Amino acid sequence: MFLTGCVSSLSAQQSFWKEDFSAGKLPDGWMIVDSTKSAKCEWIVTDQPYPGSFQFEQQAPPIASTSRGYHMQFRPGVVTGEEITKWNQREEYPNGYFQTSAIDCAGKNDVVLKFQHLFRWNNWFTGKRAGLWVGVSNDGVNWKEYNVMDKIPAATQLHAPVNEEINISEVAANQKTVYLRFFWRDIFSWYWMVDDIELTEPFAHDLALEKVTSHQETGNTFTKEDVLKVKLKNVGSQPVDEDFTVTASLNNGQKLTATVTASGHPIAKQEEYEVAFPATDLTQMGSYKIEFAIQYPKDERSSNNILKANLFAARMNLGKLTKFNKISNTEYEFVSGYAKVKLMFYRDDIFRIWLAPDGEYTNPAANSIVVDYGVKNPRVSMADNGSYYKFTTSQCVVRVYKNPIRFAMYDKNNRAVIYEEAEPLAFGLKTTQTMRRSGDEDFYGCGMQQGNFSYAGKEADIEVTGWDEDQSSNPAPFYMSTKGYGVFRNTFAPGHYAFNGTEMLDKNYDDGFKLMGFTSQLTHNENRFDAFYFYGPSLKDLLNDYTDITGKPFMPAMWMLTMGDADCYNKGEQRTGWPQSTPDVISQVADKYVEYDMPRGWILPNDGYGCGYVKLDSVVTELGKRGFHTGLWTENGVDKIAYEVGKCGTRLCKLDVAWVGEGYEFALNGCKSAFEGIESNTNERGFVWAVCGWAGTQRYSTVWSGDQVSNWDYIRYHIPTITGAGLSAMNAATSDVDGIFGGSPKTYTRDLQWKVFTPIFMTMSGWADADRQPWVYGHPYTDINRKFLKLKMRLNPYAYTYCHEAHMTGVPMARAMVLEFPDDVVTRDTTTQYQFMSGEWMMVAPVYTRKNVRDSIYFPAGEWYDYWTGKKYEGGKWLDKYEAKLDICPVFIRQGAIIPMYPDMNYVGEKPADVLTLDLYPYGNTSFNLYEDDGLTRDYKKGEFARTLISVSSPKGEKGTITVDIAKAKGDYKGRYQERTYLLDVRSESSPSNVTVAEKPLSAISPEAFNAGQEGWYFDASDRMGRVKVRTNRLSTNQDQKIVIGF
Repeated sequence: MFLTGCVSSLSAQQSFWKEDFSAGKLPDGWMIVDSTKSAKCEWIVTDQPYPGSFQFEQQAPPIASTSRGYHMQFRPGVVTGEEITKWNQREEYPNGYFQTSAIDCAGKNDVVLKFQHLFRWNNWFTGKRAGLWVGVSNDGVNWKEYNVMDKIPAATQLHAPVNEEINISEVAANQKTVYLRFFWRDIFSWYWMVDDIELTEPFAHDLALEKVTSHQETGNTFTKEDVLKVKLKNVGSQPVDEDFTVTASLNNGQKLTATVTASGHPIAKQEEYEVAFPATDLTQMGSYKIEFAIQYPKDERSSNNILKANLFAARMNLGKLTKFNKISNTEYEFVSGYAKVKLMFYRDDIFRIWLAPDGEYTNPAANSIVVDYGVKNPRVSMADNGSYYKFTTSQCVVRVYKNPIRFAMYDKNNRAVIYEEAEPLAFGLKTTQTMRRSGDEDFYGCGMQQGNFSYAGKEADIEVTGWDEDQSSNPAPFYMSTKGYGVFRNTFAPGHYAFNGTEMLDKNYDDGFKLMGFTSQLTHNENRFDAFYFYGPSLKDLLNDYTDITGKPFMPAMWMLTMGDADCYNKGEQRTGWPQSTPDVISQVADKYVEYDMPRGWILPNDGYGCGYVKLDSVVTELGKRGFHTGLWTENGVDKIAYEVGKCGTRLCKLDVAWVGEGYEFALNGCKSAFEGIESNTNERGFVWAVCGWAGTQRYSTVWSGDQVSNWDYIRYHIPTITGAGLSAMNAATSDVDGIFGGSPKTYTRDLQWKVFTPIFMTMSGWADADRQPWVYGHPYTDINRKFLKLKMRLNPYAYTYCHEAHMTGVPMARAMVLEFPDDVVTRDTTTQYQFMSGEWMMVAPVYTRKNVRDSIYFPAGEWYDYWTGKKYEGGKWLDKYEAKLDICPVFIRQGAIIPMYPDMNYVGEKPADVLTLDLYPYGNTSFNLYEDDGLTRDYKKGEFARTLISVSSPKGEKGTITVDIAKAKGDYKGRYQERTYLLDVRSESSPSNVTVAEKPLSAISPEAFNAGQEGWYFDASDRMGRVKVRTNRLSTNQDQKIVIGF
């Protein structure tokens, strides 16, 4: 059996039978056999890739073949995911095969079977005969079988189709009747795709290079007398009996030649032969790119005469500086042997270190992640300080030590260490930076990591590892430190960050440097190093710098901040619970939202593998009448976006099926294509729901934690999951309300409650016994869910303003406590991981146990007020046994808070927003700069938006005059309200003596008159420990307004 990666197309052989499935159906006479008893797992003819993306580093598996199009596909992973344990107990597997009709091989002395395929398998409870078996038979009963898994490990992702060649002459040569069978056996999942099956007669003279036998790809120890060896095979029909040569060209300029004396020892057909080259010195470099080539004049096929290999040392470090080059006033190069490394300044607080181990700088990511190098004319002064070069900007100092080459960042006075390498950069198959780590240093970032936001003493996988706690679903090659620096690795290569090195280092380098301390090791799976460094020193500054380079979070339309609903309504067999088609979503779901008076915003009616849709244009129209924007699971790629968006009016793409390509780069480019596809066909804003994020995804997409089982732990660990993602500027991070599997009435309500205080969230039905709409569980859950969804709608101006702040600065709305209180050491580690700040003013402590009690609530410095009762709490203290009945989510308001709110409504635009409520908690001088635009289009990018500065001044912690200044709107946009009524809801433990608006006194009125719309004020001592309610007449938003509450 001979396997090659699909790098170039094979030369035409003497093909006498072929099937490429271009007819789009099973060929006549072929048969499909499904041996599964419990579910339907059969081979199908399809032009779609395997549906699903569980634990993939990309959004869907690749295509079956380079010819693309229709192919045979087996996909048990779709069906068996939730049934594996039960099936294993019964010793049942989703086995199935397809078999050809009889093929005539008479007169064919040698027969080679060729096909292309792509597969991924797991080793969960595999059977004794597990494998992907290709069988050959003359009677359809007795089979000669070949396992074509090719020793590829479980869960390996093959990003390109594989060419398979098997010489089946033993069974097929000169036979009138030959059957072929492709048999998935004793494996639970995931998929196998097969295409372009062909029978050929081999060339008479055909040598093929197979693999390097002297060295592994990585882990090598190179020597001065290294002998390279490579294996070749005679895959022709005739023996090779003439001498020929094989060459090995190395990227350091060496060319080795070996002569194979086949004249004295012929190589028989199907025989393998090992070629050894003269000994050579390989100690000069840590990695080699080698091209082996056969020079055999009679060879009739050239495509398999070349083998390219990369060999890596186990580990090699940068050594002593051998040469220094000043390229410009902002770019410098350091040389050590073959290795070169650049130091490049883009701003006074941003620089880049770029290592080329073999002296050739590469940037595989190109500009996919980096969208703006942010060059702002940095002023860099350089000095040679003996043991190191010093590079000084207005913000920091970068040291480059000479022996060995190491990098460090200091403060601008060159005194305080910000970061320092504990040892030189190490390279090989992986590249590692080892940093000195302080005992009190903490780390954040790393993308969406399930259940984590703080990494001191922990490790983080910078690759998709799964959807369970302590796994990674949307990684990002970025982290930041409480020491004041951040690092972004400019790569799509998977990595691993270990912030838990506990060994005490004691190293003396030749330059006199001695290091004592702990370490962090930051590794990526590539033989290059390319990192951008940011100096904050605050975490918010670092997020701003990081997103200056990788792009700001997208600015959502206001409807995106409302409840989303997803399910498949088109195919009954997709386990949706509905036998109907797409239009039935209107009566079965949309009308129910109306009936139950439930706020809503958007819906995906085709969320399911192969769900599809019908009558899309009318469905979009009718859903729009009920307050829904419509999105689609984009199972057919972006080619239909022009129709779906431009003609039918959809406004959201969920990426999963048919997004084919390699790794995180494809995932990011898929997000970009979908986002830009929407915006190219409408003036409205793009909205993408992606299952695989990376650095830069924040520009286009909400990142989602995956298909998960809900329980109380699900709620618990998703709190740091969301806030941790925010510390990588993923403002739109989310997860399904109550997961998609499992769940209960109480977990649904508790999960919905706290997610109301995050920007984006949704429900996904069709996978559990109960659907996920907020009315499903009845009283009291329906009423409680409605209460919180209505609150979210009212908080839209607050949330929208913070989403705009995220769009401008990278600072998320849902904030880990450390982001708002960085000087409070309690907030830095995991101590406060189960609470968060929603914007600057609202602290949320979700309930994540069965008990209606929340313990371990921490209040940072200042005064805090219970949102529901008005009770005051002093900062710097802990609160246990907070009583939180099912209709209460613990929410506390920070002193000085200004919270703008819109009128009660069930969807954006249902009512005018010309009445603005200001929920105020006066304390000293505070302000809120309200951001508004049309909430829908991209006209804000043209400057069509308005800011309204709202300022409140009062004594700190004592009774006194409260002054509320509402500045005239700065800016304009279509639909901006020229006049507004203001409702002030002001915390006060005592009744005021007077209230004035624009220096005109307001009358004290009754609550009934107030609620009827009359201008005036009243005091309610029973409302949350005292509230002053003020209503103005309609006031111009083009003039400053002042409201004074006197005591």
